[in-house]
Amino acid sequence: MGVLVKITCGSCGADWQLSIGSGMMHGNLETIADLYPKEMKQEILSCAGQEEFPVYHFGYRLAVCSQCGEAVSVPVLTLEKDGKEYIGTCGQCGRETEMMKKTEEMPCPVCHKASLRAEETGLWD
Repeated sequence: MGVLVKITCGSCGADWQLSIGSGMMHGNLETIADLYPKEMKQEILSCAGQEEFPVYHFGYRLAVCSQCGEAVSVPVLTLEKDGKEYIGTCGQCGRETEMMKKTEEMPCPVCHKASLRAEETGLWD
């Protein structure tokens, strides 16, 4: 089950409602692969398709896009077989993102001050 998170900047007041974790539909690798750009999807299915029952870890994680100035949730897939990690792109502009490790230490993508806060607001599936 996933978690709904509200990210707020204490400095400029910008806020985002994001989803992290995974839901029931993410139990199928082909469904997960559809979340990625075409080339990455093909690579995922090629690597994992060699196993009858591929083992993987998946979930949406918080990230910041420096290109469009948004906090976003991106799909992150790790294949157990080789430890290869696939990180999705920004849902707003399609560019690469920087993963949020500790929200409070990340600069706000709008005002660039380190004053972000994360608050869990609910669950999703």
